[in-house]
Order: sequence, then structure tokens, then C-alpha cells
Amino acid sequence: MATLFETRQNSLLSLPDGNTPANPMLRMGLPAVASKWDLLALGGRMFNLKQTTIGTACVAPTQNGAGIVTTMPWVRFGVPTGTTLFFHHLNLSISAAAGTANEIALIYAPTDTFTSSTGAALVPLNWRNDNPRASAVTNCYIGATAALNVEAAYSSARVLYQDVLSAAFAATYYTQYVVDKWWNTFVPIIGPASVLFFFQGNTTAPQGYFSMDWAEVPTVSVKET
Repeated sequence: MATLFETRQNSLLSLPDGNTPANPMLRMGLPAVASKWDLLALGGRMFNLKQTTIGTACVAPTQNGAGIVTTMPWVRFGVPTGTTLFFHHLNLSISAAAGTANEIALIYAPTDTFTSSTGAALVPLNWRNDNPRASAVTNCYIGATAALNVEAAYSSARVLYQDVLSAAFAATYYTQYVVDKWWNTFVPIIGPASVLFFFQGNTTAPQGYFSMDWAEVPTVSVKET
């Protein structure tokens, strides 16, 4: 049976600077095209952030009766001047939601709103395990009930995702709730900015696991002058 893709034995079209590689083609003559996310990952521009310890749920803050406390995110980080961030993926697995109003929101504010944190510092990791570059984001923290992240007041925040759970449940196979949201369109978060992730429960703090993925590029490469 004929193969669909051309197989090269000796290289993957890696050429010295100044040379232009031939476009890879399918045998039928159609070009093989990588997605923008593939190219960013290969270029060492994609990053992953997760809870402190795999397999250990993190406690989220409690909210007031009126809903999310907008100056008290569960997870937060800053995008510095000179960096533009493109969100790609949000995963949240809720292991316990004891309160009867558990709210989720992922937003970004067009200013650096960081004030203080007594939470745990988190370190975003490059998708590439050879780690060609570190993330540029700043003040990356997760804050549970007794370890809060505090933000300054802000306005003109943009919303990437929102959800609310009206029912309480413990961790069982038939009640597990999972957010698995992907973005394919580039939404430019241009620094200085703050990315704030809220996961809060009314009167009783929920618990869960999370991960986020995004791309970082120099703003000079994407911003019109």
C-alpha cells in the first residue's frame, strides 16, 4: 500500500541560516501545513501552568454573598510591558463544591493590578522540555482561603471564560465537573496587563485542579505602530 506522506530518512529540512528549505508536500502535491500553535510550540513560545502538586487539589477562596470578589483571584499573573500573551487552553477539574454558588471566571485587566500575595508562587514551564526560554510573566501565584491574592481595583477587564455551578457536590464519578476550554483565535493580551482566574464558592471554598496554556511573543512583533 502506498504511503500518504513522503518520508525523509536523513533530515527534517534543517538547513543553515541563509538557506530556504523546500516546502514539505504530500505525495499528491498538497502542502503540509503546521498550525500557528504548532509553530509557536516548536519555537519555544508555549507555556504551561498548573497547581502546586499533581494529584493534590487546591482550595479556592470563598466569595461574598454578591458573587466573585473581583480583587481576590484564585490564580493570577502579570504580563509585563514588551510581552504579548495569547491564551490557548484552560482546564479545571472540580473535586469538591460544597457551597451552592460556585463561580468561575477567567479575565484580563489592561493594567498591572498586583498588590500583594501570601499564596504559593507558581512557575510556568515551557512546553519544550529543553526549556529554550523562561516565561516572562510576573507575580504568578495561587491563593487559597488562608493565602489570598490581592489586586488593586481595575476597570475595562475583558472576559475569556465564565461559568457558575448552582449545585453542591463532593468528589464522585457521577458529579465530577470539568472545564476544558480551548482558544484557536489569537486574543492579544498586551502588557502591562494582569490575567486573573477566579474559582470561588459562596460561604464554603471549593477545591480543584487546574492547568493553563498560552503563547508569549515580543510585543514589537505583533503590535501596530
